[in-house]
Amino acid sequence: MDIAVFSDIHSNHSALQACFDYAVGKGITNFILLGDYVSDCPNPQKTMQLIYVMKQYFNCRMIRGNREDYFLNYRKKGLDNWHRGSASGSLLYTYENLTDRDFNFFESLPIYEVWAQKGFPKFEMCHGSPESSKELLFRDKRNTRKVLSHLSTGMLLHGHNHVQEIYDYRGKVSLNPGSIGVPWYFDGKTQFTVLHGNGRTWEAENMQLEYDRSEILKEFASSKLTEIAPAWAAVTMHTIRTGNDLNETVLLRAMRLCEEECGEANWPDIPEKYWAIALRENFIDLAGKDIPHKGSALSQL
Repeated sequence: MDIAVFSDIHSNHSALQACFDYAVGKGITNFILLGDYVSDCPNPQKTMQLIYVMKQYFNCRMIRGNREDYFLNYRKKGLDNWHRGSASGSLLYTYENLTDRDFNFFESLPIYEVWAQKGFPKFEMCHGSPESSKELLFRDKRNTRKVLSHLSTGMLLHGHNHVQEIYDYRGKVSLNPGSIGVPWYFDGKTQFTVLHGNGRTWEAENMQLEYDRSEILKEFASSKLTEIAPAWAAVTMHTIRTGNDLNETVLLRAMRLCEEECGEANWPDIPEKYWAIALRENFIDLAGKDIPHKGSALSQL
């Protein structure tokens, strides 16, 4: 049995289509999706349509991610603190492009599940950790070792941190397939994992695929996402182009600049001028491209 494991799509339907096409081309009909289906990239409805097709025609097991939790909580509590701007504009844009069907689908998903099928070893799956969709499991970290030591099976599939890796701690394995939609490293190639089961063990094959990034990058502008969340869209596009993630770096710098000048920084009320400075300091333009600077490879051309 072969199972394709997808995680952290983040509305990048172009990358999802490429991974899905590759898996089906290899004869794979079993899929596990580990959450964070939408947000950050434009046109989330295109991603959801593909997910519904997968769910209808293939054997799929799906987990809820922290982004799905964000949208469900926002809907239930009726909050109004998301607004246009780089801090929360991307979340608001995605929320406004979701349907009742999408919310009901998210609501139906567990944050943790045990995969069990007769004749194959069991394993566990979640987005962040079995206890929280937001917990980050990095290799060699104390919380990761604690989670692994409490597994009831020998393997945990998880996503959330976008780092494709396999970590073995005392015979218990955590496997992160990487991010399909906003992948880290590997020059921005989209990433997933194929599990090959022989009835006794699972062998993981980590995949990194090139795909046509121009489609999703063009949609940032045509969807107006670059106007709704300028700096956040730019950093996301930069990650898609390069595999180098600077979202947290730019966010924290914008907040620090705001705090230094205004005395406080309350997310999401961070004025755009601080985001613009943070982008420029990290040599990223509003199209998500590198700004040539002294000492950079681009400056030598």
